[in-house]
Order: sequence, then C-alpha cells, then structure tokens
Amino acid sequence: MAALAVNVTLCAAAFAVAEGTGYLSSLYWAVTTATTTGYGDLSPATAAGRVVSMWLMVSSVALVAVATARLAARLVQDPHLFSHQEQEELIDDVDDVREMLTAVCEKLEVPVPTSVEEYHQRRAAVTGR
Repeated sequence: MAALAVNVTLCAAAFAVAEGTGYLSSLYWAVTTATTTGYGDLSPATAAGRVVSMWLMVSSVALVAVATARLAARLVQDPHLFSHQEQEELIDDVDDVREMLTAVCEKLEVPVPTSVEEYHQRRAAVTGR
C-alpha cells in the first residue's frame, strides 16, 4: 500500500512539473489515473506528461494487485490452521496412540508397523485391496 501511495505522489509531482499544473491538481489527476477512473478533465499535453501517465497506469495495475492480495491475505484466515499449542497437543496424542498400538501389537504378537505406509501395504496384502 505504501508503494502505491509513493508511486502516486511521485507521479503527481512529475506531472506537475511536466504539465505546469499545481500539485493538488496533479495529485487529483494521479489518483484518478491510478484508480482507472480517469475522468478526462485533466490529461497530459506534453510528451513528458504522457510518459508519466503511461508509467502511472502500468505500475498502478501491478501495485493495486499486490496491495489487494496483501489485504486479502490478512483478512482471510485458514480455519484449518492449528496454533502452536494445538500442534503440540496433536503430537502428544499421536505419541499416545503409537504407544497404545505398540502395546496391542505386542499383546497379539504381531509386528508393529514402522509407518502408516507399511500398515497400508500389510493391509492390502491381507485383504487384496
């Protein structure tokens, strides 16, 4: 957002110098140009003013997109994300389940799978799926 504001204010200053207009009018022009409103009541008449205009139009498209994406990223939060504490609790639960599985496998005298993949491979071999 700051980059967009800096770009608009610098382009307004360059436009004021190139076109010989006051800064407030140039700022108005820069804001309407950057937001693609472009009322047309103030437009460049010099080559330098047109170059500033082209730069502002092209750069604003990119800067507005980046600013919008950053704002959206801050506003939208993934409801599936876990806090650090929740992650630690899940790790503890998985460790507990692993201990229970080991105890059950030892009691049944079956080898304890070393991974979920190994478990699925064994299951597929037995069930044919």
